Amino acid sequence: MKFLPAWLLAGYRGRWSQQKSDLDCMTKVIKKFVWDTSAIVNIKEPNDSGYSPGYSLIKDLSDGWIPGPYRNIFPSLAIFEVSATVSRMHRDGKRILREFYLIDENSVLFDVNQELITKSYELLAKTGFDQLRGADLVFACIAAIEDAYLVTLDKAFGKHLAGKLRIVDLNESLHTANYRRMFGL
Repeated sequence: MKFLPAWLLAGYRGRWSQQKSDLDCMTKVIKKFVWDTSAIVNIKEPNDSGYSPGYSLIKDLSDGWIPGPYRNIFPSLAIFEVSATVSRMHRDGKRILREFYLIDENSVLFDVNQELITKSYELLAKTGFDQLRGADLVFACIAAIEDAYLVTLDKAFGKHLAGKLRIVDLNESLHTANYRRMFGL
């Protein structure tokens, strides 16, 4: 653990519990999670028993069950994909809320822009990445660039990028929160 200078600690008298948490965030690595469309939709799509691995993971993070600071990364492209998926589900007669309230103090919307294209250029032809289609390639590039976990229900990521990315495959947690093993729980 890195020691902080006394002048920095001096400002942390009084509200110690919150400020200790702030100090912990400065000294610990932030776990980052890139959520693909399938995982985002799964948050609002429980099984017959009312369980959803996507909801369970996001709740475990926000409730502190998975220790340490974290950041949820939602690619801006997913906004359109989630909207299209919800529309298709409505046409198929399924009930799901169109609104998703996911952005909080631990979340960011990741812009799909020229900067991402520039940073991703070398990844595009790499083995595994070259097998992905459409938005899956965008999500994988963001996870690689951000050194983040990729949260998904899409098996293509595990098939093509196992060992190259840290993948939280929610398929392995359809009935119980098996993803917790990745975090030593």
